[in-house]
Amino acid sequence: MGKVKSAIITALVVAAIVILSLFATISCPLNEVERYNSFITSIHMGSDLTGEAYALFYPEGVISQADYNSVVKDNDNPDKSEYEEKYEQHNSVYVEKDKLSSDSDFAESVAKDAEIITARFAQKGYTKYSVSVVDTYVIKVTVPTNFTYAAYKEYDNTSRSEELTKIGYTINYLTLNGEIDLRNGQDDKATSIIPLKYNGFANFFKGANYYAVGGNHYVRINLNDEGYKNLNNIIGNLSDGTGYFFIGDTCVGLQITYGENITNKTLAFQVGENYAKDYSIILDSVIQGNVLANNYNDDGKNTEVIATTPAFGESAVIWLFVLLLLALIGAIVISVLKYKKLGLVNSLIALAFSVIMITAILLTGIQLTVAGAFVLVLGLVLLLFSNFRVFEAVRKETLTGRTVQASVKTGYKKSLTTILDLHIVILVVAAMLALICTGELAACGLILFIATVASYVLHWFTRFMWFVISSLVKDKFKFCGYDREVLDDED
Repeated sequence: MGKVKSAIITALVVAAIVILSLFATISCPLNEVERYNSFITSIHMGSDLTGEAYALFYPEGVISQADYNSVVKDNDNPDKSEYEEKYEQHNSVYVEKDKLSSDSDFAESVAKDAEIITARFAQKGYTKYSVSVVDTYVIKVTVPTNFTYAAYKEYDNTSRSEELTKIGYTINYLTLNGEIDLRNGQDDKATSIIPLKYNGFANFFKGANYYAVGGNHYVRINLNDEGYKNLNNIIGNLSDGTGYFFIGDTCVGLQITYGENITNKTLAFQVGENYAKDYSIILDSVIQGNVLANNYNDDGKNTEVIATTPAFGESAVIWLFVLLLLALIGAIVISVLKYKKLGLVNSLIALAFSVIMITAILLTGIQLTVAGAFVLVLGLVLLLFSNFRVFEAVRKETLTGRTVQASVKTGYKKSLTTILDLHIVILVVAAMLALICTGELAACGLILFIATVASYVLHWFTRFMWFVISSLVKDKFKFCGYDREVLDDED
């Protein structure tokens, strides 16, 4: 390759990686109001880095100590005597006395509801969540706050509140109680428009699921044969023009209109991503017959979402970024010390790997946790191992008297099987983690899968850049940090 062409390609690649690195890591104010948040500060973090959010759900007949005291300790409250007669203290909550008379049945119904709610949240894809029963009768739901670093540090004035609002909607929807229904209005006073002869709207459907196409997000509800026939008849006779989907007394924002034709036994509704996921989960749960035994917090209308501090402290994100940066710097230093200018090529590839992984995590919406960061480092180690193994194989070939160009060809050929097998094994493990596991393990599996693919592609890109950059120098041995063997006939 000519020196001019090599110089141009090198300059373009270096410029592209440097510019992307700046966009990936540097945040700055654009004006007095707006701010540019880098790729890395826009990645959503797990609960161990930015904290959790939780909500408490009280079934009918159970109230908090604060609610009880607000009435009983107010001598002017007309309900004071009624509360004192009606409720009895149980741990830190107050329970209606008639509920306590059937204590085991009531407690069992709450425990079963917790199992149903757990199954719903399992489909949400959180890296970590928990649904537990506290004080025997209260269900506690805990999920990651899902903050980005920019939101966590409040560099963005809206995203933090927006994330908590999304969490509130999700928690409320996934704890809804009641059957699926079609009504003629959007408030809780709207009348059902499904005739009794059909024996329940849920009998029309096989299930519901979420899917995304071209940046649009959908709730898809699959009908059975009976539902396909009957729902078309009902839609054709909608007197008010529109029917709204309800779970219990809560409208879930999906509607069908007069004259709408159902094709392929499927109803598809385009809504926002968060709503699409929540609606599909709650609808599928209810369609499958998983209806809660109790109503909670007036069906979510009075639910308070409380954010907590991260498990590893307020500065956990900063320390994590510092450690990741130190790992990258360590890789660069080792490369340069051991392989001289070839080490700079490897350093450029390591930097490209970092940018690719930051961008991939941002685009896929993976929540980054401490475990996920550890997997990122493993991906970098895999790339370094692959390149270093080839570099050493090439060194051995040069010791036999071959030229660097010939040694590179032979070294890559001899290392191919080992490096390819290693990447395939890791890809299979990563795919299994991503597809079979849930929560943090699934997220780590997806990160590992992307990192392994990136490692293998960049391993071969290293060879290309090695060839391009070394074309500019005469002494290829010195460029690579190799000791050239001097033969007797050269003395």
